[in-house]
Amino acid sequence: MNLRKIFRRAAMIFFVGIFLAVAAVGGAKIQTYTATGEDYPSEVESQDISKKRALYKAIRKATKEAGVYLKIYSRSVNSELTDDEVAAITSNSWKLVGEPKFTRNVKKISDETTIIVWTATVEVNVDDSEIQSWIKRDDKDKLMIISQTKEANKSSEENDKKIENLREKYNRATSQAEKDSIRKQMNDADREFLANQKLDEGLNLYYDGDYNGMIKICNEAIKLNPTLYGAYFYRGLSYCGLNQYEKAIQDYNKAIQLNPNNNLEYLYFSLGITYGQLRQYDLSIKSLDKTIQLNPNIWQAYTVRGISYAELNQYVQAIQDFNKAIQLNPNSFESYISRAVVYVDLKQYDVAIQDFNNAILLNPNYVEAYIMRGCAYAFKKNLSQAINDETKAIQLDPNNGKAYNFRGLFYKLIGEEAKSQADLSKAKALGVKG
Repeated sequence: MNLRKIFRRAAMIFFVGIFLAVAAVGGAKIQTYTATGEDYPSEVESQDISKKRALYKAIRKATKEAGVYLKIYSRSVNSELTDDEVAAITSNSWKLVGEPKFTRNVKKISDETTIIVWTATVEVNVDDSEIQSWIKRDDKDKLMIISQTKEANKSSEENDKKIENLREKYNRATSQAEKDSIRKQMNDADREFLANQKLDEGLNLYYDGDYNGMIKICNEAIKLNPTLYGAYFYRGLSYCGLNQYEKAIQDYNKAIQLNPNNNLEYLYFSLGITYGQLRQYDLSIKSLDKTIQLNPNIWQAYTVRGISYAELNQYVQAIQDFNKAIQLNPNSFESYISRAVVYVDLKQYDVAIQDFNNAILLNPNYVEAYIMRGCAYAFKKNLSQAINDETKAIQLDPNNGKAYNFRGLFYKLIGEEAKSQADLSKAKALGVKG
């Protein structure tokens, strides 16, 4: 019975889907934050746009207040988060309570001039369980969310500055031609704002794993602003979540075309992962080379590139990449597992088992680590320990067909035919053919 072939086929499965995994945790305390935002339109802007700008400012204020709380709370549960992580959580997980309230006031700024000021008041809920949900997310998913959150906030701030500058220019304009030119720029800036607002709305959907909803929102944002590279980026990530990898690659390439200067490392990183899922490992390595050239401290890029090298049987390069990833992040259980898989292929079972042990110490509830360590023990002909590991995997996940399948094979090897047949039948019922 060729256990090596079975193991090789199953060993890398842990990585498929982990990039987009979202964990949910319930039962925590919900905090409510109230904030206001103000905006006033120039004489050539619509009142509706001004109300939306006021609303967006109010939401941003509320989420910043929530961020202060989550930062302090994270310390109390011994999971202190970075400022970037807090911003990512609060920017993407807030929930609006009821309908926003708007008030309209007329403000006199000179004897001849009055303006209409819109004030939006909102209540926003943030659940502190989002901290635990964030911690349970895959690190590659965190990387993408942090990157895009920072870019979205930057785009919004730049748009705010642009519209304020245009309003001042319009007020100083003396000729009709100059006013017409500024009006057109304002219209363009308003469309950029609406597109950014759409994308922010969609980020909540992506954060919750609603990829179809996110794609719909990205389509609307692109219609408003065809040059909004973030909409292509997140539509690509969402296509990945739906296993539509070719579409994802098209969107990533479009985002790279539109954005030659910012966040390129994350775009190439996403490309590298997606090419890997299509088993186009040479292209995956080329994309990840670019990621590492742009930012040599992204440890996830070394892990993913190492997996691609391993799939091409280039084990020396693979182990070098996994070593570098672990050097950059000693808590990377994915890197330990990936390196262990290579050591199994090299028949260095003791070293592989030690890496599986390290991965389990870092993530004791990760089922695949027990499944694969059990296989490594089997290669050493330590079938009792192999069976123990598959049993532990089944305890953690009673519907894991792979664990039943391997345990059934191991029982067969020690002559326990009845137990073997029971496990293999269970595996078959769960969709594993053996």
